[in-house]
Amino acid sequence: MTALPGKVILRISAVVAVTLMVALVVHQLSYTNDFTLPNQPIDAIGFCDDSKRKWGDLGEPVQSSIPQEPIPKIVHQIWKNSDVSTYPVQAFRETWEKNLTPLNYTVKLWTDDDVLKLIKANYTWLLSTYEGYSQNIQRADVARLVVVHAEGGMYADLDVFPRSTKEMACLQGLGLQAIFAATSGNLGVSNHFFMAQRQSPFLEWALQEAKRRGGPTSKRILLPYLRVFWSTGPIMVTHVFRHYAWMYSTAHSGLALLDEGYARKVFGHAAGRSWRGSDGQFLNYVSDHLGVLLFWVAVTLAVARLKKPHGYPNG
Repeated sequence: MTALPGKVILRISAVVAVTLMVALVVHQLSYTNDFTLPNQPIDAIGFCDDSKRKWGDLGEPVQSSIPQEPIPKIVHQIWKNSDVSTYPVQAFRETWEKNLTPLNYTVKLWTDDDVLKLIKANYTWLLSTYEGYSQNIQRADVARLVVVHAEGGMYADLDVFPRSTKEMACLQGLGLQAIFAATSGNLGVSNHFFMAQRQSPFLEWALQEAKRRGGPTSKRILLPYLRVFWSTGPIMVTHVFRHYAWMYSTAHSGLALLDEGYARKVFGHAAGRSWRGSDGQFLNYVSDHLGVLLFWVAVTLAVARLKKPHGYPNG
């Protein structure tokens, strides 16, 4: 039997390793998009005309079964305890209080203990999932949906700050059941800032989906960063948002996105991609340089194919 030269074995091993790595990355990234959903367009609010409450720039009144009532004047924020100075980046809680309290808003800080008490009291069906998460950020993602569903109002991460209280008040009066911030050029839905009516059916859907994704399927996702995004974060929220809009049609869903450009007029977000794990940095890099990475993988495979010997002398 003919033995392969050492260099050929190394070359084949390298090609196999690269191929397996690409397959793994593609498999993991497949969780970032749900190809089973229709390409349902989502209304993006580009401005808010205060003289046209319940109309905005959506063109017509929202024909929704949801009562068209203003979103409550409450700002919800969440941290592990009442000492926001331990937040890893600058916290803007005082900015919210300074700007909105004079306008009769309540700025409410929920601690981990507060959220747990609320879930034990009113969301017992979610308790096992909530306590079973391996990452604290997963609990934080679900907690924000729970507190706004329970009381209505706005949610803002501690690194989010207000830019226009007038625009916020206008948005709250449009009669929509939920408004979220857009991401990725209005293709995705973020969860660092949103507002909703109390007992919003959409938020109920989102919580039910979070429970479903808290099961065995999430274990297939090896990277913690991606598992968080898929199970409770923006990937999950985007899926539910598009599915809900498709089920009820955009005109009847009572949902809307803040256009990314307009959102910057409403609020600011200081931190952005704040996940600090090595897998998060890796996926951020892959996302930013995917085309370049695929190009070099293709070149490597092509070169290896060209250099592959067509036959070996009998030994």
